Amino acid sequence: MKKVFFIGQYNTLFEEPNNYLVSYFNVQVCVDSHYVMKSILKLSKPDLFLISMLAISQDKSKILNEIRYNYPDVPVICMCPPGEPMTALDLEDINHHCSLEMPVDNEVLVETICNMLGIKYDHDNKQVNEDIYHRKCVLAVDDNVFQLRMLNELLKDRYDVQLAESGMKALTLIGKRVPDIILLDYEMPICDGKMTLQMIREIDEAKDVPVIFLTGVKDSEHIKAVLDLHPAGYILKPAKNDLLIEEIEKHLL
Repeated sequence: MKKVFFIGQYNTLFEEPNNYLVSYFNVQVCVDSHYVMKSILKLSKPDLFLISMLAISQDKSKILNEIRYNYPDVPVICMCPPGEPMTALDLEDINHHCSLEMPVDNEVLVETICNMLGIKYDHDNKQVNEDIYHRKCVLAVDDNVFQLRMLNELLKDRYDVQLAESGMKALTLIGKRVPDIILLDYEMPICDGKMTLQMIREIDEAKDVPVIFLTGVKDSEHIKAVLDLHPAGYILKPAKNDLLIEEIEKHLL
């Protein structure tokens, strides 16, 4: 069970989500004290920080700096009072973060935590699917639906596979969960592979994700334009299954 480190003043808006979350996660509660926070964190590293910003003390900056400098790879969710969103400066240098306006629906909160941790939430049965914890996420981007289906069949037993029929759809999926690797077609309408990669590189959380071009485009001009963006690889279609998996595994190490 994943560990959620919940920071805030103990009140109704803190107690209610805490009581709900304990059914899905290992919740470690911490009053909004930087000193107490540091003491608890010496025991174990959490998988996610959840911070209730309602009436948080003057330790706010110390708490955020503790996360920023010592736990930059741990996702952060800030629950903010209405009309008081977190600023870009508040969350600067925290790689994976989001803000939710209070009061937050409990089910939305669980789903958001799952998205940040890269796991799945079953709405119908209200269950967190822990099987996905240990699987890497591969995002395949191609306007050819048949190609996407083939990739899904090839990869689904090894990875958590996400499929996008366009560059814009890929960016939407990345906003919900940053993949571990991206397979990207070149020739796509409106937003081609080069443009898509350029936009991915502008997303702080995804700028270092390995991107492998999987495409039928093989003329030197297009290849050079793409290689200038430093992708992890450039594989021509049709690719042999074992070669593709080998290339993916190489960049997931």
